[in-house]
Amino acid sequence: MSDEIKIVNEFDRNGHHFKIGVSADGQVSVYLDDDTKAHHGYHFPGIIQIPKGIEIDGQMLLQLPIDCDAEIEKGIADLK
Repeated sequence: MSDEIKIVNEFDRNGHHFKIGVSADGQVSVYLDDDTKAHHGYHFPGIIQIPKGIEIDGQMLLQLPIDCDAEIEKGIADLK
């Protein structure tokens, strides 16, 4: 299986730039600011659950609310 990641959404929130990427196996990646891969997560409708969390400005982020369910599903389908 390919290790390819497809970026399906970008947005700014609380002074940070986020990119959401997906892989063919359905895993979701969160990239923060300078395209550093912050962590893998799992997609549930309306949120990305981040098992180990991402520390941003001293706060641990375990869930990232998103509005790109359709884009995530399409990105996964495109990679399969």
